[in-house]
Amino acid sequence: MKGTLLEYLHRNAETQPHAPALRVKRLGVWQKTSWRALWEKVLGLAAGLRALGLREGEVLAILGHNAPEWVEAELAAQALGALPMGIYADAMPEEVGYFLEFTGARGIVVSDEEQLDKVYPHLHLLDFVLVWEEAGMSRHFRGKVRRFSEAFLDPKEALPHVAKRRPEETALLAPTSGTTGRSKLAMLSHQNLIAGHLALREALGFQKGAWVFSYLPLPWIGEQMLTVVQALLEGSVVHFPEDPLTLREDLKEVQPDFFLAPPRLWEDMASLVQSRMADADPLKAFFFRAGMAALLEGARREFRGEKVGPWLELKRALFYPLIARPLRARLGLAACRIAVTGGAPLGPEVFTFFRALGVDIRQVYGQSETAAATTAHRTGDAPPETVGPPLPGTEVRLSEEGEILVRGPQVFQGYFKGEKATEEAFTEDGFLRTGDAGALDERGHLIVLGRVKEVGALLDGTRFAPQFLENRLKYSPYIREAIVLGHGKPYVTALIEIDPENVQNWARRRGIPFTTYLSLTERPEVRALIAEEIRMVNRTLPEKLRIQRFAILPKELHPDDEEITRTRKVRRQVVEARYAPVLQALYGEGGRVEVTLPIRYLEGEGRLEASLEVQEV
Repeated sequence: MKGTLLEYLHRNAETQPHAPALRVKRLGVWQKTSWRALWEKVLGLAAGLRALGLREGEVLAILGHNAPEWVEAELAAQALGALPMGIYADAMPEEVGYFLEFTGARGIVVSDEEQLDKVYPHLHLLDFVLVWEEAGMSRHFRGKVRRFSEAFLDPKEALPHVAKRRPEETALLAPTSGTTGRSKLAMLSHQNLIAGHLALREALGFQKGAWVFSYLPLPWIGEQMLTVVQALLEGSVVHFPEDPLTLREDLKEVQPDFFLAPPRLWEDMASLVQSRMADADPLKAFFFRAGMAALLEGARREFRGEKVGPWLELKRALFYPLIARPLRARLGLAACRIAVTGGAPLGPEVFTFFRALGVDIRQVYGQSETAAATTAHRTGDAPPETVGPPLPGTEVRLSEEGEILVRGPQVFQGYFKGEKATEEAFTEDGFLRTGDAGALDERGHLIVLGRVKEVGALLDGTRFAPQFLENRLKYSPYIREAIVLGHGKPYVTALIEIDPENVQNWARRRGIPFTTYLSLTERPEVRALIAEEIRMVNRTLPEKLRIQRFAILPKELHPDDEEITRTRKVRRQVVEARYAPVLQALYGEGGRVEVTLPIRYLEGEGRLEASLEVQEV
């Protein structure tokens, strides 16, 4: 098993057998699994999975929220040479069925009754189902459905199978983002994953034995690189929250050394801070505004390579313990040595906000096909408008169309059951086509502009990248999502999804009546609020790229309605098709538009009828 992830697991079990590998909060208590115990559990489960019929090259699906059992199941599958495949916990039953049927999965490991209910319609496809949260589940344990705890056999029975493992074997089936259709499954070998981690280690400077917090969906390659690969290679202590609902409180208890979050969560945290300060008493609000102004200006000067100056340094020294340090503690980032954002570019305003708080936040660019590792910011060289230079051993170039092309040892083996898609994914000389548009600055840093298909031009030929404008808009605490439009049109417009919590609080403070999300979006005061937020962004933009009109969406974008992916990336084609009448009004006479939207539930489908107002900025 030399050169595999399992080698590192075994090494940790030998060199630090009693050190904690995994910690999970259950019933209010943090429970520990040592490296020795994890190694023995993985071998015991591997022996049990083989007894249930799982063989080398076959697929084991895993469905549920992050937990030690997920990691044990994934590593046990790898020990047999089987292919672990994660399914997002919020997937609909038919989506679960698609992946089980498409991969021919031999079995599935699920967390609880909610996930088991999604599997029941597809039970005929499987040989076994293991459930790890067993309390209150007795009536379900019959036939193919079994207790996870009873699947463990003698660890020694798995040793001959573990010894056969090789670094070139597929270690993981990682779903792609699926912004343009159904997710594909990227086949990543042990050496792909290890190469990606080693390149990131050189750029970011990982700390041995660091505390990390595992809360993002484990099917996402970014969380895989943190919870599994980084943990094994660096001996990190992985913490799992008790429940998604207790995530914020559990994060504050852990205060991890290394923290990973996608742009959406950084934006949400920044919005939360700003909205809470808007609710604060006048004295606190005054100190916050004054302090943040000094901290932000200091961060901007450092980004520009300018001297901060003694007077500003004095103000920063005064306001850091008064504002930044308490905020970091409340956000769970008091001990954070390195913070990483990935999955999509983070807007410069949000990036600068966290740097002003003293968080050493870095951008990392990658995708499932590159083990989430292509470029990254280095220590002391993290300009907010870039995602850093190429990682060591990684080649990045741009095609004639401006598409980012990548070649390196972390690039995947191909798509599972997707020979044609794999062939189309590579250039003739072996570079991966990422589908993203980009540019390289004079320092060799990569700037990601968005998807190649989404970068457009106005009617007069003015080029623009929607994602850049969207990120500027999402810095507002009142805007959760924005879809910027304008390709082939005379001016730029936007569809806006409001942040429900912050806008509700804003409306309550002003005595504005509302009952539902839809009724809130229909209030003229809310439209005026969003118009002012857009005007503030417009002041920072070239005149031709300023947003002229907008409409507020009557519902939140949802993955069940296929409007966004499970990783919260907008499926632009779906949104534009559903809101086609609104798009016509944005570039026509404006006014009020009636729309009927399909809504999907676990129990079935429904429809939402709404009236949208096209607003001039």
